[in-house]
Amino acid sequence: MCRAFLQNAALDPQGMAKSVDKFFTYATPHNGIDFAGINIPDLPWQSSVTNFSRDRMAQYLDLQQAYGRYQRVDLIPESRLASSRIFTMVGTNRMDYDAAAGLSRTFVGNGSDGLVKIENATLNGLNDDGSIGAPCAKAFTYRAHSGYFGIVNSEEAFQNLSRFLFGDVRVDIWLDLSDIRLPDAAVKAAGGDATKIDAIYQVEAIASPRGKPWSLTRRVSEEDSVACLTQKEWNQRGSSSQYLSSVFLSKRARVQKTRRSLAYSLILGVKIPDYEIDKRFWFNEHFEGGYLFRNSLILEIVPPADDSGAWRIKYAWQDSGYSSADIVLDPQLTADAACRGYDPG
Repeated sequence: MCRAFLQNAALDPQGMAKSVDKFFTYATPHNGIDFAGINIPDLPWQSSVTNFSRDRMAQYLDLQQAYGRYQRVDLIPESRLASSRIFTMVGTNRMDYDAAAGLSRTFVGNGSDGLVKIENATLNGLNDDGSIGAPCAKAFTYRAHSGYFGIVNSEEAFQNLSRFLFGDVRVDIWLDLSDIRLPDAAVKAAGGDATKIDAIYQVEAIASPRGKPWSLTRRVSEEDSVACLTQKEWNQRGSSSQYLSSVFLSKRARVQKTRRSLAYSLILGVKIPDYEIDKRFWFNEHFEGGYLFRNSLILEIVPPADDSGAWRIKYAWQDSGYSSADIVLDPQLTADAACRGYDPG
């Protein structure tokens, strides 16, 4: 209802959408609901369920043209509400969603909150020229769509909501990959032809603010909430930039009120994939649960006192035990230069 009001001008005859400053959603099927990997068709005898057919959604969201071009409806025009003013909270625990005696979670499947697939619970901006714009802020928590362990009841979702509405600093977490190396033994087993090898790289991320016993975002392999990149996608692109999540920090929530800085930790990991050669698993050098990369980062931020001031940012990798953030980061540096503080060896 809120999306239809915000982005369909025909449903807002008095132009009230311009009065909306921010928009936060909990486990919302922005791109429809899929059962067994198939979007619910727009059939008359399915009553209200058809509201989550993408064909039907394109109509009441006023996205017919964009839907015809992209075959997706998780888009909101920047001219109606900027993507920077929107936050999508995503649930990742399907097992505690008991609706329909568990049939919903069974047919919706892995990578969902029991009703909404993770990839259907986020939003992107839609530019005036019809191109897809920036992703809206998103965060993930191990909660079901509803029920005793539902996302609306979760501390994590509430903390994200309050920080998004009233916080002071926004951090968008991106992972830029410039090189992926295949195991020499796998290339040899493929007869020297690396194009025969495929793999799914799973990127984990857990971000937690200082002094709090919970996380603002949680994406881990065991909960089917990771960001993914396949070897074939990598071969086509030659580089990759993955948007993982957003973190909002609040001065009001500081543990020590006299400390000006805001801080959070980020646990970042890339799992060792199950390599495939000619569509057959290659287990010769496989160790279950291993990581290509895994480390923890502490980032400490001191916002400027006024608009004319400068940001002060420090960080420290935690690969050899806890250490406070002591490496100064120039906010003007590019991502490549900023990452030189850590050498994975």
